[in-house]
Amino acid sequence: MLHQQLFQPGGSGAQLWELNLVSRLLNDPTIGECTSGLLTLIETPEAMEAYLLRAQGQDDLKRRAKRCIEAVQEAGRLARIRGWLTQA
Repeated sequence: MLHQQLFQPGGSGAQLWELNLVSRLLNDPTIGECTSGLLTLIETPEAMEAYLLRAQGQDDLKRRAKRCIEAVQEAGRLARIRGWLTQA
């Protein structure tokens, strides 16, 4: 369900994966370690799924889902700053 909400076809979240923008951001040396760690969680659909599946209970799953949402928002913000995405 989280995947469907964040990465709806045609949305900016989907474009992050379709255009390989998260990986491009992770290759940017100006991205700090904290941001890189956050973006790594959503680099690929498989990475995000694996991260969520490692949750140890409902509270941990909610925390992890929130981090994924934050990662998508941050990736979108950074991609828009670089002109890779238009404002959605």
